[in-house]
This record gives sequence, structure tokens and C-alpha cells, in this order.
Amino acid sequence: MAQRSPPPISVESSRFDRLEFAGGPSMIARRWRLAPLIGGFIVLLIVGAPTVALAEVQPHAPADLSDVGTLVDEMVPRQLADGDIPGAVVTVVADGKTVHSQGYGDADPKTGEPMDAQSTGIYTASEAKLLTATAALQLVESGKLDLDTDINDYLNSVDIPNTYPGQPITLRDLLTYTSGFDYDVYGWSQWSEDELPTLEEFAGLAMPPRVRPPRELIAYNNFDFVLAGRLVEIASGREYSDYIKEHVLTPAGMSNTTVGQPHPDGAAASLTPGYRPSGGGQEQTGAQLSPASPAGPDVVTTGADMGRFMTAMLSEDSPLGTDVSTTMQQQQFTVDPRMPGMGFAFESRPMNGQKVVTKDGDQPGTHHNLALLPEHDIGIHVAYNGDGTNQAAFWGGKELVRTIVDQQFPSHENAAKENTAEASAKEPASSADKSGFEGIYRPARASKTTFTKVGTLTSPITVESASPGKLTTVGLSENPDVSEQTWVQTSAGQFRSPDGEATLAFTDSGDMVTSQMPNNSFSPVPWYQSPFLHLIMLGAAAAVLLAAFVFLPVRAIVGRARSREEPGPTGARIAKVLAWAAGLCFTAFGVGFVLVSSDANQLAELPFTGSPTLSIALNTMSVMGAITVAMVVFTVLAWIKRWWGIWWRLIYSLVTISAIVIVTIAVYYRLIGVPLTITV
Repeated sequence: MAQRSPPPISVESSRFDRLEFAGGPSMIARRWRLAPLIGGFIVLLIVGAPTVALAEVQPHAPADLSDVGTLVDEMVPRQLADGDIPGAVVTVVADGKTVHSQGYGDADPKTGEPMDAQSTGIYTASEAKLLTATAALQLVESGKLDLDTDINDYLNSVDIPNTYPGQPITLRDLLTYTSGFDYDVYGWSQWSEDELPTLEEFAGLAMPPRVRPPRELIAYNNFDFVLAGRLVEIASGREYSDYIKEHVLTPAGMSNTTVGQPHPDGAAASLTPGYRPSGGGQEQTGAQLSPASPAGPDVVTTGADMGRFMTAMLSEDSPLGTDVSTTMQQQQFTVDPRMPGMGFAFESRPMNGQKVVTKDGDQPGTHHNLALLPEHDIGIHVAYNGDGTNQAAFWGGKELVRTIVDQQFPSHENAAKENTAEASAKEPASSADKSGFEGIYRPARASKTTFTKVGTLTSPITVESASPGKLTTVGLSENPDVSEQTWVQTSAGQFRSPDGEATLAFTDSGDMVTSQMPNNSFSPVPWYQSPFLHLIMLGAAAAVLLAAFVFLPVRAIVGRARSREEPGPTGARIAKVLAWAAGLCFTAFGVGFVLVSSDANQLAELPFTGSPTLSIALNTMSVMGAITVAMVVFTVLAWIKRWWGIWWRLIYSLVTISAIVIVTIAVYYRLIGVPLTITV
């Protein structure tokens, strides 16, 4: 059952001066307004209790950050060296002041130009979603937008399909990743600077299909913020970049941050573009230029400016709006009321008993992590200008944030461990209870309509019953060094990691959520969609096709050398050529797929920019689909006309069945498109 925590909304005037609560059966939230203040206070205590309990917030003395610089100075250079990352910037703010702001390593690996927190420009990636959410809520506060109005009432050049009648998408859904759009970033960086479409044009070009009703699951989605940015343009009557500069960047004092395209000369000159390891050195990445700026691409900032943004977010009298920052940081939606969920762009990630809200940003060559502890006026921001090896930069910022929080609030980690052990001893899980959770799960974020769906084939998430009172998951951790995790049951359908740092829960509908990834949900996969079953079928079918690819030409050559018999019927010869061609197509696809996936960092860039190798591979699989249809026809003809002996007909039928299996799996994972040729 989905439940939202109580969010302030715009009513009567430009203030978020009333509370709106939501909750209800199934996955569809009910809304109502509470006029009497006392009624709002009572419901806040009742409905808001699960959210407060999640963070287990307890009073603390003011944090002492005097040693944070020493910690960062020791940890970040080690991360850069161990992970093969060129550089980083780290900024920590507290009580309205910058406590630490420092660059580490190189902004340019070739020249050795150092990273500088004050002047080095770095792409924000998805952290720019915070700018979009800020702008949208300012317009809600001024009464120009409403959080719960059908966005079709605002959009003037695109129309959201009525896929789920009576369940329109709202601004609230966009800002919490609950719109139900499919995940698709295909071709978002395919244009040159002088060919970029406007945000209005791009919103129509890039709109993915709706694949689930709104407010059913949380599923991270970049297009949600493209539309949110478009709503900012419509409501303000200004271009997105102009509004952000005047109403977000300038009030926050972010003078070195730029959203406009092209970027000013000064920003371009100081920019570190992002890198990935290559051939013992560093190679510049792509996929930065895009019209999707409200979602993150092609927005440039500095470490110092992100410090100023955090200070504005933490300020009681924020220059960004009366209640904008506090509203963004409040939990607005959760799939399970026992679990942390989404604020507006911010994610709830309680740590060591403290309320922590975060926003990460990842794009090829650039990785950010921003965390706020609003009850202590602490903000932490770290950015890396390289991918590193084995997802070093993706995980490095999360590791640094966790380490700083551990340093400031260490006592609650031990308390969480003790609570977990006590709960496990008192309330062990039953075998029947756990068996209902076992299986394979698919991220709600995973695309259902594009070729990136193949990621669910190669990286499944599994849940298995371990010893009494425990579950084991594989593939759920964001830490690249941790594949398998153990969870101890604390209550019906709820589990906690033995170290007390993470929680896991299963909803009444069978979906899985974890505090490790509050911006995503996971749904069970039926047996016939199991990636393990598909891999077994794919392996067996591939062996048959590869054998045909090798054996058929060899047999033809040997047969010609040993006998002067006339060739068989034309149809029989065409049938053999088709079988060989199917094997050739599959071999070519396999080689191309291996080539594009050999470098995980480069693979992450390809959906945005495209690749000739990937394009050839996908088109080859599409050609194989056509060949397979022809093989089915010729298989029927072979049996009717008795072209060969019974054994050869059986063998040919096996080859055809194998081709059908591979094509069917390719269609399921969207490796074959309509039309058959796919441009990437």
C-alpha cells in the first residue's frame, strides 16, 4: 500500500500554509484538505508517525566538524588513487558557513591542471533536478502551478496519453518519480550544439509510453523532470534557463553555475568534461550535450556553488522561497509506510538515527553526491570528474557521506545493531513467511520498451531464504564490492541488515523496497520471465545455431569434394543458406554485444550518444528475425516435399526452433524493433 507523508501545498495565497495528506488502498492515493488546524495536527501525528519513526531521530548536541577536513584530506586522495579517478571536489557546510571546500587531483589529466572548488566547472548530472524542483515549487508557492492538477491542463504543445483513465499525471508525480512513464534516455545526446531542439520540442520527441498507473511505484525517471522543466517555462512565461538563473542561481549566490546553452566562455574554459580510464590513461567522455537540462545534462557548477546551494536549502529564511526548501526535504511519497521514500527530488536516506536527504547525480564521466542533515544544518557535497574502475566514483561519494555521518553521529550505529539483534531474537521469521518473498525481482526503473531492458537479463536481483529468520539478496547493493547481502526479519514483511544500516520491506502486493535505493522499487518476476530460464534457453539455442553456422559450409565443401552428385532442389539449398545466415547473424550480434559491453563505463554512454557497433548489432538481430520467419516456411516445405531424410529434417527443424527461441528472447528484451532497422 502506497502512502505519502503530509506535504504542504499551495492554497489561497502564495504560501504553503496548509497541509494535504494522502493515503488509501491499492496503489492509488486518496487526497483531502484539512481546514481546521487542530485536525491537521492530529492527522500529522497519526499519518506522519511512520516517517518520523524511520529516521529514529533523537536530540543531539551541535556537531563538531573541526576534524572533517582531516578526514576528507585522507580519504579522497586514496579514493582517487585506488579507483583511477582524475579529480574531485568536496564541500561541507554547517550553520550557514562553509566548513571545508577543497579540490583534489586533476581537472585535466593531460596538463595536470588541479581541481579547484572555487573555479573548476563540473557537470551537475542529475543534481540539476534540485534546481528544477526548486523552480517548480516556487511557482506552486506563487499560485502559478498546482501539485495535484493534471499536467495536461498546463501543457500546450504535447498531450499525455490517457493510458489509465481517471488517473492523470500531476506535478507531484513528476517530482517524486511516480508518473509511471517508461525509462528511456535513448538518443538524448545525439545532437550537435547548433541542432539542439528546444525544451518544448524535446518534450514531444522524447516522451516515453506510460507503463504503470501514477502513484503505484517509485521508479527513477529523467523524463519526469524534463516535463517539470517544461511546466516551469509555461507557468513563468520564461525559458527554463532564464528562470533558473534569475530565481534560483542568483538568489542562492551561485554565480559560477550555468544552465544556458552555449555556456559562457568563462564556464567553458574552466570546465572539466569528465573522463573514464582507457589504455592506462584517461579518455574524455561524451553524452553531456542535451536539451534535457531540467533532468541534469549540460548544467555546469562548481564545488563552492553547490555549497551555496546547500546553505540556501538549510536556511530557515531561505532566499529560494518561504517554504520551498523544507517542502522539498519532507517525505512526499513512499511505496511502503514503514520505509523511507521520496521528497521532491530529494531522497530520504536516514543514517545512524539522523534524518538525511540526498540527491545523487551520475552521467558518463561525472558523479555527484549531495546530502543534507537539516536538523543539524549540515550539508555535504562531493563530485568526481571521472568514472574510475569498478564504479569507484559512483560509490565513492556515498562512502564519503556515510563516513562523515559516522564520524559525527557514531553512537546510533551500535544502537541499530543492538535493535536488529534483539528484534531477530524475539521475532524470527517463519519458513512460510519467507518463502513468499523468494524469487527474482526486476527494478521498476528498468525499461520495458527499449533495448536497455536487456540489463535485466544480465543483472537479475534474487531473494532467497537463508537460515531461520533471514533472507539473502543478490544484486541489490549499490556497493560494487558487495554482491550478496543478508537480512534479519524484524516484523512481518520487514527486514534489516545485520549492521543496522539498511532496511528491506515487501508490500501487500508483493513489491520490494529498500532504504538503500529510495528512488526505486522492485517487482517480482513470474517464472516464465525468469532471466535464468531465458539464459538457459539462449545458451542451448545458441549452441545449435553456432553449430549450424560452422557445420553447414564444411559439409557442403566436403560433400562437393567427395561426390559429383547434382545439387538438391533449389528450395532445399535456400533452406540451408537461411540456416547458415541465421547462425551468421547471431554470431555477428554476439561479437558486437561483447565489444560494446566490454567497457562498463563506455557502455553507460552508448544509449545517450549511440554507437556504430551497437547499431550494427541490433540491426543484425532484426535481420535474423526476418530470416527466422523464412526458415519456418522452409521447414514446413522440407517436411511436405521430403527434401532430405528424416534425420536431416529433424536437425533442420531443431535449427529453426533454436532461431525462434533466440528471436523470441530478442523481441522480449527489445533487441528487435519495429521497423526492423534501428538507428542508434
